[in-house]
Amino acid sequence: MTPELLLQKWGYLAVFIGTFLEGETILVIAGFMAERGYMQIVIVAIVAFAGAFTGHVFWFWLGRSKGVKLLDRFPRMKKHFGKGIRMFERYGAPAIFITQWLYGLRITCAVIIGISRISTIKFLIYEAISCIVWAAAISCAGYFFGQVVEKVLGKAAHIEKWGLLVLIVVGVSIWGYHQWKERRERSED
Repeated sequence: MTPELLLQKWGYLAVFIGTFLEGETILVIAGFMAERGYMQIVIVAIVAFAGAFTGHVFWFWLGRSKGVKLLDRFPRMKKHFGKGIRMFERYGAPAIFITQWLYGLRITCAVIIGISRISTIKFLIYEAISCIVWAAAISCAGYFFGQVVEKVLGKAAHIEKWGLLVLIVVGVSIWGYHQWKERRERSED
């Protein structure tokens, strides 16, 4: 099922679940749909914040409670452990903000941060700030993309479909690239 169909069928719940996991593609499309009048941009951003924040707190908690056992259970996550811990050691608590923008490493980094000795309060504060900024920026990117399409091409029903198609193709391409990159890295190990 495509992100567009998920949004049409499930609306804000799809935004929440999508951002709970990783979420850029579904959030950009939700922003685009908000510009078209199908959703409310403020609600999209609030739900995206709630989904991302809840997801990261969940993974942080798993890292805090299950620790290295969790990494042993998920070798793919363990593979990224070194990168994540180096970033966290280099930047400290502000790394929480940085990891919000790293597609494919957010969940792993939340687990790593949970394993670290950072205080829960400090994590929650940095995580809330980063999720607010991320949700607003990504949903607005989709919204303003919709405005550009409208200004350049005018309002037409078929343009919406092409705009959504472009967003889906870009999102699937980014996802495919990351999958290819991970497979290549696994084959080199």
